[in-house]
Amino acid sequence: MLLSTFSSEKAALKRSYFRPIAGTLALLVFLLAGLEFGMREVYSRVSRIEARTHADYQAALAIRPGGASHPNILLLGNSLLLEGIDYDGLRRAMEPRATPVRFVVESTTYLDWYYGIRRLLASGARPDRVVLCLSLSQLLTSRLRGEYSAFYLIQTPDLVRAGREAGLDLTGTSGLFFGRYSMFYAARNNFRNFALSRVDAPYEKTLHGFTAAPGAQFSDAEILAKAASRLGELRSICSQYGVEFTFLLPPGFGGGAEALAEAGRRTGTMVLVPVPLNSWKEDLYADGFHLNQKGATEFTRILASALLQQPSAVQ
Repeated sequence: MLLSTFSSEKAALKRSYFRPIAGTLALLVFLLAGLEFGMREVYSRVSRIEARTHADYQAALAIRPGGASHPNILLLGNSLLLEGIDYDGLRRAMEPRATPVRFVVESTTYLDWYYGIRRLLASGARPDRVVLCLSLSQLLTSRLRGEYSAFYLIQTPDLVRAGREAGLDLTGTSGLFFGRYSMFYAARNNFRNFALSRVDAPYEKTLHGFTAAPGAQFSDAEILAKAASRLGELRSICSQYGVEFTFLLPPGFGGGAEALAEAGRRTGTMVLVPVPLNSWKEDLYADGFHLNQKGATEFTRILASALLQQPSAVQ
């Protein structure tokens, strides 16, 4: 009798713990789902940067071949591309002979776009040509923009490899998996900056006052060896889908353009340098790295002509 009473009391005790634990877990799931919904449906609309990134991504996925007479060109890159061209002006300058489609993700480098091009093409994007715009140091570095790249640019089967190539530890690599499926997790830092800039004007001014460094310098031998490997990989990915590939070097300062061009010749990769390095004065730059409005207007005109003059193998 005592044993029966003890067993019933034990079961009642378990039930008393189960209900609050289950309720807490349910509330947590509800809150997380709400945060995810809010990020996808609200933040992606009210944030100018996120809205532009999402629209660019959808346009990139939707691109289809236009043919040799009117190629559709997918322009990929980071803030150098965003600040360096007048997108509307470029489209006007190239129509009706070609249509450029832009997809920009800030703070990205070679690794982000190596996996990004793989994912875009595997997901059905079919431009006639992919044009990747990075600085020389961004082509040669092995950084990765973490969870945000996982959300927009990296396929799930590539996450472990991407983390390993970027030198991430197990925690960093597991974060890629969370970021791949959760916009709240992937864009939480963006959202924090967005929220703080709305309630703290000095913070926004300080945030926008940061200037980007041009990056590490490499010897010609390092450039030739590493750039040849990476340009060849990018060209190979695109050729698997019948897509041409071009690497675009934006205006800037420094050396290495000759070694980059040689790497392109050795791998059969088109390397486009519309403005030779060190040829423009600093008054065309906003911070010594990104172009200002005047510089962007001039580069847009030159780039449109260069892209239209590129030979095409598209049939």
